[in-house]
Amino acid sequence: MITRPLIIILLLYFAGSIPNLFAGQGIPETLLEQPIFAEDWPDRRTTKTVLSIPPIKKLLALFVEDPRQQVTIRYPGGDKGNAWALELREWLVALGIPSNYIVLEPGSGGQDRLLLLLEAGDT
Repeated sequence: MITRPLIIILLLYFAGSIPNLFAGQGIPETLLEQPIFAEDWPDRRTTKTVLSIPPIKKLLALFVEDPRQQVTIRYPGGDKGNAWALELREWLVALGIPSNYIVLEPGSGGQDRLLLLLEAGDT
């Protein structure tokens, strides 16, 4: 009887090796994955206060205008989370990241946080 583990082993054997299974598949490399918590989001937002948020500083230091890079903002569900993500996107654009590099996705992992990702893939 052929079992699932045996099938997997055979597939890996005939494919050559595990890394080769994913070569050229466009799996992005995560350059930054940082949460921004609601308590860290300033009530009164100015360029100075937004730039003082560590994940935003790190993102701006790492981001390069390259078609292989993408900034993802994962946000909590609901109107409040969506509005927060839209505002952060506006701030990132104002700080120099072109809007076509920014993607919004639901699912930050908590109601009190945004998740900021910078990924680089091969095109």
